[in-house]
Amino acid sequence: MHPGLGQEDARRGAVGAVAGPVSVYSTGTRVLAAAAWTFCAFFAVNLLLTGTTGTIWHFLPSLLLVAWGIYLLLWRPRLVVLAEGVAVVNILRVHRIPFGALRNLRVAQNVSLDTTAGRIASWGAPGAGRLGPRLGQGNSGHAARAAGRSSAAGAPRNVQLPHSQTSIESAWNAWEQGASDRASASGGGPGRALPSDAAGSVVTSRWDAGSVVVTGVLVALVAASILT
Repeated sequence: MHPGLGQEDARRGAVGAVAGPVSVYSTGTRVLAAAAWTFCAFFAVNLLLTGTTGTIWHFLPSLLLVAWGIYLLLWRPRLVVLAEGVAVVNILRVHRIPFGALRNLRVAQNVSLDTTAGRIASWGAPGAGRLGPRLGQGNSGHAARAAGRSSAAGAPRNVQLPHSQTSIESAWNAWEQGASDRASASGGGPGRALPSDAAGSVVTSRWDAGSVVVTGVLVALVAASILT
């Protein structure tokens, strides 16, 4: 199962400046989710057409919970690349990482981001399938990427890098270039450090209220259908 990126997102992720949110996800897991939903829909329709009221009440909530679980596990997780940072959407949690708080990007079998608040793993972003290159090394990340434009580990320019890496790298470079230009315009020289706005460099993590509520309701329905 090869990870991938939607065609529209791939085209948009190739440009340096991010015009809008770019969703990066594993195509293979979404195909698997669609196939699983097809089976769930078949069994649900068959149950509604042939089942009694009792059997529908006993089995339909479980089917709905399974379909919702497929969405949470296989469809929902993704990376969203923004002009000012990255949003890591996991099963029930969302982490918003401004580029000012991003220290390093690690792309191997999975994708993780080293931030000022610690390491955050992405459940849905496509990895390299093997040990991949690192981007950034602390505060020298901008210089390393500007020099190599492929990986901080010195990978050749013709290496095909994972979509997760190229999408984040292009937006990160564009953000750093903009920050550097603003610093120069405000009177700083070429060697001036990139500005670190405290308000714009804070990693925020939250529970996704909608997903939590829907999960709780479906679990309660399944419990009620079993007990009655």
